[in-house]
Amino acid sequence: MINFIVNILSVPPLRYPEKWKPAFLAMQLGFIAGGVGLIGRDFLFYLTIQNWEPLVLSELFFASFIAFGFILHTLGFAKFGVILSCIAGVGSATAFIFLIGWNSFFHLWYINLAILIIAVPLDIRLKSFLALVFISIYSYMFISFSEMEPLYKINDLTESIIGVSNIVGSLLVLGLPMGMYSIFLEQERNKSEKLLHNIMPKSIAEKLKNNIKTISMDNPEISVLFADIVSFTEMSEKISSEKIVGFLNDMFSQFDDLTETYGVEKIKTIGDSYMVVSGMPVQKEDHALTLFNLAKEMIKISAQFKDHNGNPIKLRIGINSGPAISGVIGKSKFAFDVWGDTINTALAPTFSACLARRIASEVLFDPAPAMTGTRPAASVTVISITSSCSSWDKVGDSPVVPTGTNPCTPCCICQLTRSRRAILSI
Repeated sequence: MINFIVNILSVPPLRYPEKWKPAFLAMQLGFIAGGVGLIGRDFLFYLTIQNWEPLVLSELFFASFIAFGFILHTLGFAKFGVILSCIAGVGSATAFIFLIGWNSFFHLWYINLAILIIAVPLDIRLKSFLALVFISIYSYMFISFSEMEPLYKINDLTESIIGVSNIVGSLLVLGLPMGMYSIFLEQERNKSEKLLHNIMPKSIAEKLKNNIKTISMDNPEISVLFADIVSFTEMSEKISSEKIVGFLNDMFSQFDDLTETYGVEKIKTIGDSYMVVSGMPVQKEDHALTLFNLAKEMIKISAQFKDHNGNPIKLRIGINSGPAISGVIGKSKFAFDVWGDTINTALAPTFSACLARRIASEVLFDPAPAMTGTRPAASVTVISITSSCSSWDKVGDSPVVPTGTNPCTPCCICQLTRSRRAILSI
């Protein structure tokens, strides 16, 4: 029974307006706090005022409307419940100013209820009208009755207690909903920023938030990686869509963790293709080496998954270094992307490379440039990399003959230029 009551009071019903839901619990607590304050105030009247009946009956009269508003709010009729309660609150404050005087601080409720009615997501014309009415009544009461003798004289201690209770009560009724709604807005803003940062670099997202119309970057030296799943089309025809999506999500999520570890930018996924860039938006001296090490880790991860025949998943990975242009395009469902011949060259090997091989299209002839990712002056070619590759080895102009214990055949080389060819030693 207790859990049932708690759920009714704290969980918004289905018909409750979506925009109001963040403040539902705070509004409920405000109603309950007001009810507790009413009981305490009436008990104080009973103990300290000889003719307490008119004061208590007046408060109970307006409290009945507020209670009905609380019921409406609890059942999901938020707008009617809040409007009725605010109007009844103004009526109660006006009655008490007549009964026990201005110094009891009931006049605070005019301002707080006007602010509350403006804060809730009502029609702008309706809430502006109600707020104006509340402030007009407040102004009239101040001009006409702030110096008026009250109908019932109460002692100073009772007046002070009533004044403090009104100060605290008005802050609770106003502060709880607005405070919790502010927390909700902050949480939603953080979610939106996190989502935005998931689809583009943080620096680009900040530019987008600042309403910069054209967002573009010239990247003089970056490295790009494309990873493609071997025989994915055949596998997708043999496995249910649920399993395919689950498999891609599991594997690509691990790839996402790798990009965080290596400090590189995931650009996008297209079907079973995964694109990563290193050296932008912040330049990295070792951008090529970083993607090379990342590629080895990606192959290790992919081998942990099985295809429709029970065999380890194999990847084709293209890597290239060079200049590229990046920016944000589109108005709806916009995306951050990278363009240029550097990108096209890295993408080409994923269509033509032999299975279980990684293809890199940047030859790093000097060990120092190999570690820093600096582009050499020599012609750019395509090289084949196996999963256990660890260093660069120049071959020169002769036909490619792989070295090490895990050789590949000449057909594994996707030669894009004719001047030089190289492989990674195993």
